[in-house]
Amino acid sequence: MKVDISKLSIKDLAHYICDLLTKNKIDVVLVGGACVSIYSKNKYMSYDLDFVTSKTLNEIEPVLKTIGFTRLGRIFKNEKCDYVIDFVAYPVMIGQEQTKEFEIIKTKHGQLNLLRPVDSIKDRLAGYFYWNDPQSLEQAIMIFKAQKNKIDLEEIETWAKQENNIEKFNIFVKEINK
Repeated sequence: MKVDISKLSIKDLAHYICDLLTKNKIDVVLVGGACVSIYSKNKYMSYDLDFVTSKTLNEIEPVLKTIGFTRLGRIFKNEKCDYVIDFVAYPVMIGQEQTKEFEIIKTKHGQLNLLRPVDSIKDRLAGYFYWNDPQSLEQAIMIFKAQKNKIDLEEIETWAKQENNIEKFNIFVKEINK
């Protein structure tokens, strides 16, 4: 079945790309802003899909070329698509912590492996902790509010203590309780 990628949402495109790469023996995990878009139900909109893989860009390039993506450094772009695909450093790290547990979502466009909602919050908080990025804090709050029933706040607190950022974690807690 031929898919018109110009009409896919960020979530459906992520599924499609993940499934295509997996079928070609390239395991990937979606991280970053696209996870925020998915978990916040598009309250935040990202225009790049950040994937982590142990494979090289030279192994990935011919697969993405089959669906019209051209490589520009580590970025892949398709003129018919609003989104770019980026491959970030392996392994999947959230601050100083490596994560090996992922959410798996299945749709008609395939299976998507991505950060769990709680890890997506930690990922955004890492941006706030280490770069004082207020947008990262806002994104963490968006995910929390949209995924509240799936979030273990104690897990985030334990992680924040390990990252030596309990003060900024407390600001996050204050904000989510407003």
